[in-house]
Amino acid sequence: MKIVLANLSGVQKLSDGRIRHFVKAGSRWPMTIGYAKHVDYYPFPFYLAYATALLKKTFGPADVEGIDGVANDYDEEELFKEIEKRRPEIFIAEVTLITLKDDLAFIKKVKDKLQCVVIVVGVYVSSFQEKVLESNPSIDYAIYGEYELSLKELVDGIITKRDLKQIPGIILRDKGAIVKHPQRAAISDLNLLPFPDRKNFPISMYADFSMHFPCVSIMASRGCPAGCVYCVERHVTYASGKYRMRDYRSVVDEMEECKRSYGAKQFYFDDQSFVVNKEYVTKLCEEMKRRNLNVPWTCMGDAMFLDYETLKMMAAAGCIGMKFGVESANAEILKGIHKPLNVEKSKEVARWCRNLGIMTHATFCIGLPDETEETIQETIDLIKNLDVDSAQVSKAVPYPGTPFYDWAKSKGYLVTNDLDLYDGMAKSVLSYPNLPAARIDFWYEKISKMVSRKKLLHYLKHPFSSISMIFYMFKKNGWKMSVQSMATFLKRSY
Repeated sequence: MKIVLANLSGVQKLSDGRIRHFVKAGSRWPMTIGYAKHVDYYPFPFYLAYATALLKKTFGPADVEGIDGVANDYDEEELFKEIEKRRPEIFIAEVTLITLKDDLAFIKKVKDKLQCVVIVVGVYVSSFQEKVLESNPSIDYAIYGEYELSLKELVDGIITKRDLKQIPGIILRDKGAIVKHPQRAAISDLNLLPFPDRKNFPISMYADFSMHFPCVSIMASRGCPAGCVYCVERHVTYASGKYRMRDYRSVVDEMEECKRSYGAKQFYFDDQSFVVNKEYVTKLCEEMKRRNLNVPWTCMGDAMFLDYETLKMMAAAGCIGMKFGVESANAEILKGIHKPLNVEKSKEVARWCRNLGIMTHATFCIGLPDETEETIQETIDLIKNLDVDSAQVSKAVPYPGTPFYDWAKSKGYLVTNDLDLYDGMAKSVLSYPNLPAARIDFWYEKISKMVSRKKLLHYLKHPFSSISMIFYMFKKNGWKMSVQSMATFLKRSY
């Protein structure tokens, strides 16, 4: 039985002739990434890649295939042709809120034309659960929460025609009624999952926080003990603060395989927070050194969990870069969003990284609860003075299912209920009495230009890394698209 899993199209043709491009599966913040047919950032779709690998292992690689409509730059027509060629009997799609209308229309087309079983997974299902099937007769099954193991059991049940009543996390129709099974608990043993599929989702298509190419995205843990009110993974996907770690030896096994089979020159650990458990990080770093891995790596970390000893050990094991979230310079805002970070600690960690030769990228968010023009100015001052190599800013987006959304809705602060507009690169969907949406948009544009100039300065300070990146872009995308990407970046800076 042919099974196809898909990250649906990330290309939308607008009436004015422009082409809007999204990042979707794999991104913690699905958003518009640019207005061009091609962009230079594609997050690795971990859940789809793990699910594809698990289904291949269970049902055979010849019967399972994954397609990334985003990273392949497929518009809807191109993606449909690719799916039609494969003639799936089971079609699995990860759906994103900001392209919900287009995604659902595409799924209906697949169902009508190919008459296959349709399964939907991802944040949309986790947020709206039974409503997904109630409002979409083209969808046969949906899975909410962490979906890989439930998906394997569901596909097996469909193929063998066995009873599906014992499968947690699924939503189905039974004699005309919509039935939701209890959610599957977060996977305690991540080692149950095989390495993510990198044949249908090849490493050449993805690059994140990369200084050496090709760079392979990898994950050592899932979850985060912090309870940030806006975090979709914490409150929607996992519905748990449980922090789970893979066997550190298995992680290094995967790194060795990627080095051997795919020529990996760098790794990026895209965990929610790589540095939560010091003992685990110690074992992982020691294992990298013991095996003489000798491949540089970067990670998503958190200043609040770090100490200097751990960071020094990471540097000795090959860490050359770390992202970490700061979000705001205001202590009351950080307390209100349940982010246990002391701003002075972020400054200290930035200094440690500088001393150890670890490049840094800090993330900020404006429009969080209790934000004012004054607190935004505090954040601007921090961005100017924080000793990091680059930074980014986003607008706060209260996704359904998070405490942030519930709070904003109860207070009447939501500008719209149209989920297509819940996009950190579009106009703000929040408006506060002391900070209207238009002012959030104004400050976002101002800070974006400031952080882009900071990033440009970093590139000028590190010419060899910059030349390596440009060479890789030209090799991968051709001169025309690469020049366009660089011109867009320069335009954002001024």
